[in-house]
Amino acid sequence: MQIPQFTELQAKQLSTFLNTQSKAMNLEQSQGYLFGVICSPTPLDVHEWLEQILPNTANDLDEEMLFLFMALYHKISEQVFETGYKLPVEFTLEFCKPWSEGFLVATKAYAEPLLNAPELDAEFKEALESALSTLSFFALDQQAITQIAQQNSMTKEALCQYQYESMGDFALGFAELIEVVAINSGLITDDSWDE
Repeated sequence: MQIPQFTELQAKQLSTFLNTQSKAMNLEQSQGYLFGVICSPTPLDVHEWLEQILPNTANDLDEEMLFLFMALYHKISEQVFETGYKLPVEFTLEFCKPWSEGFLVATKAYAEPLLNAPELDAEFKEALESALSTLSFFALDQQAITQIAQQNSMTKEALCQYQYESMGDFALGFAELIEVVAINSGLITDDSWDE
């Protein structure tokens, strides 16, 4: 099955569809979630990740919608493994907050086991903690973000801009970091790693 490029028009269609579904993630949450899923050391199949995005309705998707989800997945996967994952050029909280929330949902399944792996070296653990906290930063509530800004003698705007730029840097190498950490954790061997 040839999956077409994911266009702006398709993004609008998918966004509109998601906004009409109760309990569904919105498009930005879905993007953060799929990014986290694609970087996972143990890939999920289509039905598993669709069920997270669209609870109780994933099995009733018509072909056109399923195709849009597959195109979005393919686009993010291509960015992660081939062209480099890119966040939007301009920072907006409307994008970042839901993206980070979706990312947190996806990484919850594999972050803890990796961080708690007894064989994992401190440097890898630190790198993973740093990447996870940066990429999920905007899932924090506004009060926490304000406090962090004050503790660092920064304006909230400057902190958000800094975090957004850091997010872009971490997003570029997150899949590689997960692969290295997973292999060094002893939980996953080189042989069982499949992209």
